[in-house]
Amino acid sequence: MTNIPFATDGSIPRYLLLMNVKMLVATVVACCFLTPQAHADEGTFDSNGVKIRYSIEGEGEPVVLVHGWMGDSSMWGRDKTGNTKLNPIEGFQAIALDCRGHGKSDKPHEKEKYGAEMAEDIVRLLDHLKIKKAHLIGYSMGTFLVARVAATHPDRVLSLIYGGQAPLISGPAWTDANEVTVFAKAVADGKGLGPYIQEVMPADKKPTLDQANAYAKIMFGNKDVQAFAAAGLSFRDLRVSKDDLKKCDVPTLFIHGANDPSRDRIASVQKQLGRGEVKIVAGGDHMTTLTKPEFGSTIVEFLRAHKSKKF
Repeated sequence: MTNIPFATDGSIPRYLLLMNVKMLVATVVACCFLTPQAHADEGTFDSNGVKIRYSIEGEGEPVVLVHGWMGDSSMWGRDKTGNTKLNPIEGFQAIALDCRGHGKSDKPHEKEKYGAEMAEDIVRLLDHLKIKKAHLIGYSMGTFLVARVAATHPDRVLSLIYGGQAPLISGPAWTDANEVTVFAKAVADGKGLGPYIQEVMPADKKPTLDQANAYAKIMFGNKDVQAFAAAGLSFRDLRVSKDDLKKCDVPTLFIHGANDPSRDRIASVQKQLGRGEVKIVAGGDHMTTLTKPEFGSTIVEFLRAHKSKKF
């Protein structure tokens, strides 16, 4: 999850705030969905020819959890071996999917298999589980995806939580985030992912190219980097119009860290939409916000406050 300053032209500028190198080696605890004792049941389904894996735990009102770029469902809770573990709050059912190209889901290499199809996977997951409506929680890239669902399938949404990011609003121009471009080029060149590591590291901590290549080999050695690149290059297809998004008139929460580099962009989009509660987590940046007790407690409070009377 790297940095993203606000762009006024509808593009995602440099530092996309999706999944930085530290997140690939860190264990993130979303405290409202994880305890060591909880165990998530797993399942798979066919989503337009792509196998999607998901974890599900609990009974009650469904809550779909959507992770960030280069992550997987274990972002919401994992055991010591890295498997997904969920602990839904009472009265809710937690459902966490591995987005296509990630985790244990299929990993096509064609960019055309991503973008809007990643959002449709969420809708097809609801269909597979025979769920009419659900609360949607996205973090980073996950925010782009749940916003796309809200804009295209507003009747399937009970509430929205945008974590660490804001929806991608259609604009007059588009430029891929620099680190996505660098990552995709490094994958295509096949000479190591060192250039990507150098791109996302702070200026005062940049390793040499040889060091960066060695670091990348450890981090990405067992990852399908072609799938990651294809997914990253497809984000432009997740843009939505303000008008379409406004049609999804459900309770909405924007939550991010006080030190998250995307905070200005989030504030701008929230203002454009003219709706949504805002929670700023003190002391949190894009990554550490997930580990703050306030992050989990805010989500719990929001879900309980907007629980449907039908459940």
